[in-house]
Amino acid sequence: MTPQDHNKILGIMHLLYGGFNALMMVIFIPFFLAIGGLAATDPGSPPGLGAIFGALGVLMLALALAFGLPPILAGYAMLKGKRWARTAGIVAACFEALSFPFGTALCVYTFWFLFGQGEGFHRQGGGRAFRQGWQPPHLRDAGAYEWEAQRAQQSARQREYVPPPQPPDWRGQ
Repeated sequence: MTPQDHNKILGIMHLLYGGFNALMMVIFIPFFLAIGGLAATDPGSPPGLGAIFGALGVLMLALALAFGLPPILAGYAMLKGKRWARTAGIVAACFEALSFPFGTALCVYTFWFLFGQGEGFHRQGGGRAFRQGWQPPHLRDAGAYEWEAQRAQQSARQREYVPPPQPPDWRGQ
């Protein structure tokens, strides 16, 4: 697979992981807050039980944001080809590593790509240079006109045909 394919798959997987965490936040946070509210209004419940469930709800909200937001940002950055996608992917993978087994597997795949093929892929603007197949020449203090002139000159230059070298004669003559 090409680096673009790996990047696309990782972006989608990070969005799915972050979306799943957001879904769990939507389900569990109201549950804890409702139980805390019911415990606070019940005259037969122990004192402080409502506060404990309220604190658990706030803790769940903080954990859901910590585990859900970095993967969503990383997935967005990878799919849009942002320069900061590699950094966001590394941060998201570190949070995902704590979630065994699926988060750990996504972390390993993310590290494999970002520290392998993806390192050069993201440093060059999210693969734009890979897609175009052209690397800009290294010019110092050149304006936009000089860049375009250099590129036009390289594309207009005729390539000379050089025949391949002849293989050695192994017959011993």
